[in-house]
Amino acid sequence: MEDEEKAVEVLLSNMEAAHSPSPIRCCWLRLRYLAATSIVCGCSCLGVLALVFAIKAEERHKAGRLEEAMHWGARARRFILASFATWLAVLILGPVLLWLLSYAIAQAE
Repeated sequence: MEDEEKAVEVLLSNMEAAHSPSPIRCCWLRLRYLAATSIVCGCSCLGVLALVFAIKAEERHKAGRLEEAMHWGARARRFILASFATWLAVLILGPVLLWLLSYAIAQAE
């Protein structure tokens, strides 16, 4: 009788674990959308890599390999941030360098 009760408890705890939310605090669809946005609004070569890694992370998550999904998701996030940072640097540094160049030419005359 005790063995049956323990078996039922183990079965219930396994069912609860199967239906519990994922320990990963990441929305995989949002990660893919951010990667696609980084292709359009950021440095496209880094955005493509981010999209590839985001898709790999989503596939690993669906397969139940959570550690690999976290690894690929972190890489995707890094490439997304690098894509946006590169594009912002170009947008900010471009006009600043043009201004410095015009200032240097004006001083040389």
